Amino acid sequence: MQSILINSRKADIIFHRSGRINISARVTKSLGLACGDVIDIMEDHGEYYLYIKHHAPVLGRHEGMVMRSNKSGNHFIAHSVAISRYILSKCELYNTARLCCGEAINLPNYGTALPIITKLLL
Repeated sequence: MQSILINSRKADIIFHRSGRINISARVTKSLGLACGDVIDIMEDHGEYYLYIKHHAPVLGRHEGMVMRSNKSGNHFIAHSVAISRYILSKCELYNTARLCCGEAINLPNYGTALPIITKLLL
């Protein structure tokens, strides 16, 4: 017999080469994301953290601004070619990186951040 679901873990965040970033509801709730927030990635000694760079309301258009994917859900979408391609290069992938996030931590001067686990590709 053989199992159909080899890995049943779903990705918390998905980076596409086009710049689209899909953010799961778990990440949204952990960070306290709201529509209009601007996200960014911070690197510290080979570890990568997702955090909110600017809280809504933010004037003007910004790269990495999050929007709801539908009216009633907590799944968000952001767009940043720079962030997506940076993560793809660190994961040594070309098109899509499906990654998990760790538990939320509090970083001085940045607030709540989620470590992105780049070594576990889904």
